Amino acid sequence: MASAYVLGIDLGTSGARALVVDRDGAIVAQAFAPLPAPAVVGAGGREQDANLWWQAAASAVREALARLSAAGGQPRDVGAACVDATSGTIVPVDARCAPLGPGLMYNDGRAGAQARDLNAAARAHGEGEGCNASYASAKILWLREHAPAIGIAAARFLHQTDFVNARLLGATHAVDVATDESSALKTGYDIVARRWAGSLAVAGIDVGQLPPVVPGGSTLGAIGAAFAADTGLPPDCRVVAGMTDGTAAAVASGAAAIGDGNTTIGTTLVWKLVAAGPVVDPQGRLYCHRHPGGAFLPGGAGNAGGEGIAHQVLGGDPAPGAALDRLAAALADAPPSGLLAYPLPRPGERFPFVDPGFAGFADPRARTGQQRYRAALEGLACVERWGYEVAAGLGAPADGAVWTTGVGARHARWLQLRADFLGRPVCRAVHPESGFGAALVAAMNLWHDGDWQAAARLIRVDFACRPDPSRRSLCDDQYHAFRAACAARQSPGARDE
Repeated sequence: MASAYVLGIDLGTSGARALVVDRDGAIVAQAFAPLPAPAVVGAGGREQDANLWWQAAASAVREALARLSAAGGQPRDVGAACVDATSGTIVPVDARCAPLGPGLMYNDGRAGAQARDLNAAARAHGEGEGCNASYASAKILWLREHAPAIGIAAARFLHQTDFVNARLLGATHAVDVATDESSALKTGYDIVARRWAGSLAVAGIDVGQLPPVVPGGSTLGAIGAAFAADTGLPPDCRVVAGMTDGTAAAVASGAAAIGDGNTTIGTTLVWKLVAAGPVVDPQGRLYCHRHPGGAFLPGGAGNAGGEGIAHQVLGGDPAPGAALDRLAAALADAPPSGLLAYPLPRPGERFPFVDPGFAGFADPRARTGQQRYRAALEGLACVERWGYEVAAGLGAPADGAVWTTGVGARHARWLQLRADFLGRPVCRAVHPESGFGAALVAAMNLWHDGDWQAAARLIRVDFACRPDPSRRSLCDDQYHAFRAACAARQSPGARDE
């Protein structure tokens, strides 16, 4: 059957993953190809040969398609492919799409001075600031200043997604390669005006070196003839504009309707919301992506999270995972404890408030490991609620379900605790990974004529819980006590609402 499958390709820190997804949203084949760690260069530099990105992606695709064939499917029935990759990673290329130097990775930190210059230009130009050393725009300016033979001579600067797409398309001319709005955000793309920011040229970036930008989910072209012949993909298989890996994970999480949220609890806590319009935060705590379906994805990241929980509960345990899993398994389904804690691993908070000196706190009444664990979980749930309230105050409705990913999504009683404090349903999808989000965007293009809500019906719910109404007032009281405890400890002039 023609167009029975779509292909999602996720290029992450450790390697590339390819997923083949059918019309019911089932992953029918997948494969992973590792990448070596990026090279550490000087003070803060992180570089990688961009050709390795393509080699890993192509290897993962070949193996996934081989497994599809082994399962009785046919690579020729794959109708579209979509790529997601790390945010802020760029590579300078010549006119024929060959790298002029290594890719500068998302965590390359050498461009701090250039980020300050870009922020100054943005202020002078009446545009929002918030650029930091991780932004691709800062790295481009750094290359133009520190490696002009590359930075000035480059025909294009391609994001990691763009470079892989160029190889998928068989593109031999850099000017033929477009980027997507999500990948372009950290390069200075104005997602509201849908153009490159005017301040880029003021700061010294040649916007002629930047690719044209299309909405995520747009058709970039057909798969290149050589790669089609190599893999068995059909020559009319579409290559669809994708997004960053973080945006892809939000897309896969299940957050689809306006007002839905996506919280990822890993080392830190990360929020994203689905909003009808752009959200501007004068304090710079929130940034805003374009959702491939046309909505907006405001988001923020704090410093509280899994690392902070481990620090408060287990102290200096270098491998806390097993101990925390045991505590989670023993967590009681109980009303809120009244214990107050803010689980930070070290001083400094950036969302839901900005305070470099804020040290977090534990409750001295929590004497056992289980009590400290419950206090930390409840404190993190309060931080999560606070973040959504900040977003709502800036115009992003936060009244839908919260779709959750990361370690905070593993345990049912932890999810129930969060639902009680949030006062909202908390849900977990079956396939919340970035590669599945890329496959969904390919499906939106191929099968649903750009209708994101139709494509989102491929997302399967693994677990869902609703807030217990009998605990509402207790949770509210504890939340307000938590906020008061934070206010008493914040530095003078700390920025919140």
